[in-house]
Amino acid sequence: MTFGDGVVPSSAYQALLDKVSELEKAERVQRALYAISELSGAQLEMSVMLSRLHGIISELMYADNFFIARYDQDSQHVRFLYFADVATPFSDVTAAGMEAPIPLDEIEYSLTWYTIRLGKPLRGTLDKIGAELPGEFRPLGVAPKDWLGVPMLEGSQVHGILVVQHYEEAEVYGPEDQALLSFVASHILTTLQRREYRENLERAVALRTRELADANAKLLQEIAERKRNELIQRALYHIAEQAGDTGREKDFYRTIHYQLGSLLYADNFFIALLVDDGEAIDFAYYANDYDPPSPKRRLRDGLTEHVLRLGADVLLDKRQIAALEAEGSITIKGRRPHSWLGVPLRCEGRVLGVMAVQSYRDDTLFQPKDSELLRFVSSQIASSLERKRALASLREAKATLELRVRERTWELEKEIATRKTVEQQLKHEVMHDHLTGLPNRAHLLERLEQLPKRHEAGGERSGFAIMFLDVDSFKAINDEHGHIMGDMVLREIAERLKQSVRPPGLAARLSGDEFAILLEGIEHAEEAVTVATRFLRALEHPVSLAGISLNVSVSIGIAMLDEHEMTHSDVLGRADKAMYQAKSEGRSLYRLYSSSSESSPGER
Repeated sequence: MTFGDGVVPSSAYQALLDKVSELEKAERVQRALYAISELSGAQLEMSVMLSRLHGIISELMYADNFFIARYDQDSQHVRFLYFADVATPFSDVTAAGMEAPIPLDEIEYSLTWYTIRLGKPLRGTLDKIGAELPGEFRPLGVAPKDWLGVPMLEGSQVHGILVVQHYEEAEVYGPEDQALLSFVASHILTTLQRREYRENLERAVALRTRELADANAKLLQEIAERKRNELIQRALYHIAEQAGDTGREKDFYRTIHYQLGSLLYADNFFIALLVDDGEAIDFAYYANDYDPPSPKRRLRDGLTEHVLRLGADVLLDKRQIAALEAEGSITIKGRRPHSWLGVPLRCEGRVLGVMAVQSYRDDTLFQPKDSELLRFVSSQIASSLERKRALASLREAKATLELRVRERTWELEKEIATRKTVEQQLKHEVMHDHLTGLPNRAHLLERLEQLPKRHEAGGERSGFAIMFLDVDSFKAINDEHGHIMGDMVLREIAERLKQSVRPPGLAARLSGDEFAILLEGIEHAEEAVTVATRFLRALEHPVSLAGISLNVSVSIGIAMLDEHEMTHSDVLGRADKAMYQAKSEGRSLYRLYSSSSESSPGER
């Protein structure tokens, strides 16, 4: 490349290329920030907005595996707003309940937990990040080869986390990616806060609007009802009192007739009930100045049946009655009324019968307001009838209740026995390593917690030892022969551990290629050394798997515990230090922890 008559030096050319690259990167970042800002004001569903945010991040770095989690400091909960991961299907996320708020303690010591608690980015492989963390590290889910998580900060306060990860390659994300994602995180937080504030405001406005509308409608309804109820309140109170009486039905109907007569014309009044599975009607109460009481009858085409067919109030004058009769909808037997009002007796959506008043005088005609009143009284009668029928059903059901209780008790006992079996199986799965079948870390810690109580209950005060074991050069086995062979090696080591550790000793797999042995009831370190030596000898025989013979060795650290002076954490830490000392000095060694940094020889 030339400028004028000269040639640009290669260093200057490279500097120009670097400058162009920086400008292009800055332009991409600027476009991304502009797009993020636009999303905060866009009328989009939250899921659509988050998906577009994912797309923007993907333009800046590798982000096939990406999630956004919001953190609420007041409630100490985390909610995964967005989760895209090639190793974890969305159905698994839903099954695990990750779309709902999760207490932060449930993901304690995970990468997400540390990023939120520390309030700073974490980047690198799991081993690298774990070595930098200030405490215990418990990875969750499928282990990535490279991980980058940055907090969403407002000042020094953490409001969430952005995470990208790679399952195939390590060291994908560098310092520039970390700085870029941290920079973008603050803008995404602003976008989310704007969106959440707007949605909360819209919900509050809509809720307040509904409350005001409901309050206004309720006020208008109360005013109308108060005007209507002032006239009939006293009479209805007596009717309501009688509806709760458990005396004879005839007396109840007679009282209703008397009270109803003080509110409207009710000289001719009857109550008809459906019987025989709704195929007939029975006139439970009948008062009429012109016609005698009607006997029980099959359903036909009378006015009572007309109310049942419609399932609603029926208010008719003599012209309307004549019109219905002329068209064949009803048939009148006996004297024709001048005004007729009937309402269905309805309880919980079911029609039990009909209550009706009728007038044979031109100067007494029923009005719509009478229909409302009669409807209210009908509800009192229907409720009373249902109570009486319920009592009868209760007496009938009581006869078979004891048998049902016995049957249900037997079923519950069976369910309890099944549940206990399932609980025991689940506890075994939770407390054991799925690969080797050995007890896991949780089982070991629980055993340590129980030791003092067990010794006291048995009248003993005895010492014990912890041994940490780490497979030498296990990574080389995985690299050369693959992880399947590595798993087979771990299972073989576990089998030899089971043969080397005798009860009440406990062999456990902690994680990866780390194992532990708990020895109870020992008084001297030599007893622990004997077990360590026995296991080292057991590993002298090569491991033959799938036609391949491998020489496998372990490094062992031993620590004794005086339960009057030390905690479980102390002895575990000492055993770990002794193991690392053995590993630093060679292969197939054990070392006893010594406070003066002196170790007993462990070579054989």
